[in-house]
Parts: sequence; C-alpha cells; structure tokens
Amino acid sequence: MIHAEKMSVVILTGSNNHKWMNTNPVLEWILEQSGAFKVDVVTEPEQLTAAALANYDLLLSNWNAFGKEKPAAWSVALKTAYVDFVRNGGGHVVVHAGSASFPDWDDYQKICLATWKTGQTGHGPLHEFEVRTTEAVHPITEGLEGFRTNDELWHRAGVHPDATILTEAYSNLTKNWEPSALAGRFGEGRCFTLLLGHGAENMQNAGFQALLLRGAQWAAGSGVVDGIRSAGGRAR
Repeated sequence: MIHAEKMSVVILTGSNNHKWMNTNPVLEWILEQSGAFKVDVVTEPEQLTAAALANYDLLLSNWNAFGKEKPAAWSVALKTAYVDFVRNGGGHVVVHAGSASFPDWDDYQKICLATWKTGQTGHGPLHEFEVRTTEAVHPITEGLEGFRTNDELWHRAGVHPDATILTEAYSNLTKNWEPSALAGRFGEGRCFTLLLGHGAENMQNAGFQALLLRGAQWAAGSGVVDGIRSAGGRAR
C-alpha cells in the first residue's frame, strides 16, 4: 500500500446487475471532489494482480457477478491477490450490491461484511426512509447525524457475525431495523460496506456521500479526516 498526500483508490466495476455505467462516475466524483482521494477504475477483475494492488490504499467494489453478460470465473491468482491485499492491510469498501457474489467463498464473505443471500434477502420498491446511527463511538459515525434518503432498502441481508452495524433503517416489510452500513476487520485490513446507493440518483443524497467518504477514509487507514471538503452537492 502507498501513503501519499491523497489516498489512492481503485474501483472495481464493469459487471453489475445495477447500472454501473451510471453509478461509477458518481462514485468517482464523490471521492475525488473531497480532495482526499486519487481514483483509478478497473473493469476487468484479472487486472487486479498483486503487483497492481500494491499501488493502492483502498479497493472499492462496484462489481458483482450478475451483470447482463456473465463475467468470467475468477482465477486462483486473482482470488489470492484480492484476499491478501486486504489481509495485509489494504482497505476494502463495498457499495450496495458490490458484495453480492461468491456465496461459497468464506474469505470474500467476511471481507464484504454483508451480502445478498438467495432465499433470505429481499427489498421493496425505492422509497423514502430514515437512516439512524447505531454505533456513535465508531470513527465513521462519530458525530454523524441521522438522515433521510430515497433508496432501495435491503432486508435480511447476510451479515457476517464479526461485522459492526454502524447505521440502520426501518423496514416496513420485516418490521425490523435493517443494517445499512457496516464496518469490520480482515487480518490487518479495514472493511466498510454501504448497502445504500441503488442508482446514481440515490447517490446524490448528502448522507450517503458523507457515509461513503467517512467509510473510505477509515478503511484506507487514515482515520476520519477533519476538514475534508463537504460531500454535499450534485455529481456532474
């Protein structure tokens, strides 16, 4: 990993059952306009070799295996490089369905903290709901106020038992408060998962942007940086 004036991020995308070609530019904009991150984008997972990942502080997943065109299976070398990057201290961030793959790969499930479980996880239509903080002393959420958003709310996500739930939202379908942001550790690495952000419009929410920036900073190993430029505004 590198530790420069700006934290270096690689976003993995290119396959997703959501509109990644619309959401990825917004994710890039949120990170770059903060002034804290330098962003690269990879659309072919096999480009994430151990040598390539050594150039980054953080890996952000906007990728899953359920795109319109079925992606190629990951090689053993790719899986090893991916896990070793996080285990050895690299940061990992998931946005929305970026964790919804590889149900039988235990290390991936632990790194991703929460994922889609077939026959268990679900969601209703896009709607407005409140997001509240449940872990006020964590660096990501300390001092962060609750907010309202219009988004897709997952319920009964497959949450890894070692994950810390940072924020949650009430589901009218399950009558329970469901996790929406989580943090955890994998080896020396820090992991942050944000289950919000179904589409580009939903990512315009200031609360979503604040959580993403705080989570990315923490996962990259910088803590949460005071004085970061506001995430408010609209992606161009």
